[in-house]
Amino acid sequence: MKRIAALVVVLVLTGCSTVESKDIRTSGITANLVVTLPEGTDAADVSASLRVGTLTFVELGDGEQITASGGGKDVGLRHRRAAGVTDYSNRLDGVVAPGTEITFDLERGKDNDSAPRSTVRLPERVRLVAPVAGTTSSRRRDIVVRFESEPSQLPSILTWTGQCIRPGSLELEPGRTSATIARGSIKAAATTPTPGAAAPACQIDLTLTRRTEGTVDKAFKDGSVTAESQSVRRINSVP
Repeated sequence: MKRIAALVVVLVLTGCSTVESKDIRTSGITANLVVTLPEGTDAADVSASLRVGTLTFVELGDGEQITASGGGKDVGLRHRRAAGVTDYSNRLDGVVAPGTEITFDLERGKDNDSAPRSTVRLPERVRLVAPVAGTTSSRRRDIVVRFESEPSQLPSILTWTGQCIRPGSLELEPGRTSATIARGSIKAAATTPTPGAAAPACQIDLTLTRRTEGTVDKAFKDGSVTAESQSVRRINSVP
C-alpha cells in the first residue's frame, strides 16, 4: 500500500482528476495493482488504481467492477474517491500463504475488453525483531537489525527515513535474516547548522520490505502488479 499512497500524495500536490470510464478503452488504461501483507494480521490487502496518463484516474461505470481472488476466496474491490483521486480496495481474509497466486479481474461492458488476469504470487512474510520499537540508537554506532522469515529465494530491502536524517537503504540477498547498518551510514539531514547547536535527534522508521512482481493483463496499455510484505519499527536516532 505504501507505493499507491506515495503516488496519491504526489498527484494530489500536483493536481489530478477523475474521469468516467465509458469513453476509455481498456487498451488506453494503465493499471497499478498492489497486494500488501500487513504485519500482525491474517489477511492480504488488495488495491487498484486505473489511470489515463499520469494525472487522470478512471472511475468505473455501471456493469463494471474489479475483483481480487486467491486462496479459494474472492472479493469485490470497493470504490473510494478523494481530492480527484479514485482507487479501489478490499481485504482477502486468511490469504497469506507464500506462493499463493492473487488474481485481479477487471470486468467491463460488452463494448470494451475486460482484463481478467493480472496475477502475482505472495512473498514470504518478514517481521523485524531487533531493534525493538522505541530503542534509542546513536548514529555513531552500528545498528544490528534482525528479522524472522520463512526460507525465501527473494531479496529484501531495508530502508530508514526520518525528519532529521537523509533516507537510506540496504539490499539484502536471499537467505539473510540480519543486517548491520554501519556507523555513519545514517546521516543527518542537510541543514544549515546553528553555531553551538547540538546535532538533530528524531524518530526514524526502519522498514523491511520483501516484494514480488507479477504480470499485468495484456488488455491494459501498461501498469504493474506487485505483492509485498513489510515490517516497520520506529526508533529514536541521536547523534
